[in-house]
Amino acid sequence: MCLGEVDLNRIKERATNYLNENLKGYISILKEVVSYRSIASYDIDGVMGCAEYLSDLLKERGFKVFVKSGGAPAVFGEVGSGSRTVLIYNHYDVQPPDPLELWTSDPFKLEIRDDVLIGRGVADNKGNIVARVGAVDSLLNYLDLLDLRIKFLIEGEEEVGSPTLANIVKDSLEWVKADGGIWETAYVGRDGGLEIPLGFKGMLYLELILRGADRDVHSGLAPIIPNPAWRIAKLLTHLKTEDGVVLVPGFYDDIDSEFISNAEELIKFLNFEVLESMMYELGLKEFVGGLRGVDLLRELYMKPSLNISGLYSGYTGKGTKTIVPSIAGVKVDIRPLPGQSPEKILDLLIQYLRKLNYHDVEILVDSMYPAGYTKRDEGIVKASVKAAKNVYGVDPQLLPISSGSGPIYLFTNVARIPMTGAGVGYYNSRSHAPNENIRVEDFLKSMKHVTLTLINFSSNNY
Repeated sequence: MCLGEVDLNRIKERATNYLNENLKGYISILKEVVSYRSIASYDIDGVMGCAEYLSDLLKERGFKVFVKSGGAPAVFGEVGSGSRTVLIYNHYDVQPPDPLELWTSDPFKLEIRDDVLIGRGVADNKGNIVARVGAVDSLLNYLDLLDLRIKFLIEGEEEVGSPTLANIVKDSLEWVKADGGIWETAYVGRDGGLEIPLGFKGMLYLELILRGADRDVHSGLAPIIPNPAWRIAKLLTHLKTEDGVVLVPGFYDDIDSEFISNAEELIKFLNFEVLESMMYELGLKEFVGGLRGVDLLRELYMKPSLNISGLYSGYTGKGTKTIVPSIAGVKVDIRPLPGQSPEKILDLLIQYLRKLNYHDVEILVDSMYPAGYTKRDEGIVKASVKAAKNVYGVDPQLLPISSGSGPIYLFTNVARIPMTGAGVGYYNSRSHAPNENIRVEDFLKSMKHVTLTLINFSSNNY
């Protein structure tokens, strides 16, 4: 059955009215989801409880649900029997809430204050799960008319690098396949419009360790005892210049030329002044290397990155303790771009360190996966852009890729699903930080955005 414009507008109006009338109910559902301490790194009871709750939530709505697990459970749900399929990806695990003393309320009890919802996971990523459930609820009575099938894949290990997701997706590849997909997130910018990333960088998270004596030694012997802290400090100067240039040979090779071309077109429409405003909000005088304007955007979205996430050695407690430490280490996150192989980058780094005579450095790999992205002319992207303009009142900003990382490659590169974004968060949502929050207005708008995206895509109305 082919729906006319009048029919589509009627569905949009009814769906929007439904969301307006049921907003409080979805806030109540979010309160329940937030209450689960689903910290993948250490709270297995919270993870299991949250997965079970989400499974029941989908079953209550008529979804066919099954769960797969190689680690934390991944919840699969499907509703509708249309010829066009949209896959919605989310994750229910969250970052640890520490430091707890900086929270103004219990991170696992949803706090509603001045039309702001505060709690761990409200922006990343539980608020998005509930918003998408609400969006699908608003369309359940119209799925046959829209000839639409909707699938959910909600995993529980994203915050620890999605170590088992690759196997889960590849084992379920036929089920996962779809005509278009909605990735876990997007954020409302300072201009009130939605910022939609069309991809995510990859990840190579490493720990580099150097050792000295087999135990800490009295620092009176410092003139003759090798100190691994000095060596790790010297090693770091070989990785990156003060101006931000990575020195590992070949680090910038192999970037997908089509991605670069696509990104160059998109950054013409991005407002670099937003980033410069962030600089002042963070109390900085300048960005790395004094970058400004379009060069700032190119550095953020069109180059891979290498960062020190943590550095340790010796005594760092209260008071004094005079020792030569026996161990020094650094945690490094590397974010490759489309076309780059994290395995190759790791091999290049190992060769480089050997050339510099760091044969004894221990390298522990915590997580490793490539980047993935979608071209701006895909139907699902156009459908979400049209919906975003309708809901938020201004054209969305299309980012060529997120500055962060996520396992989107499994969907864009492996399952060959073009993906777009939608999200409940905004520029000050404080994801991963104390007092993570979203605005009630953005929560409702995201539900409407997903609803209209699904309608637009199902009807080729873009």
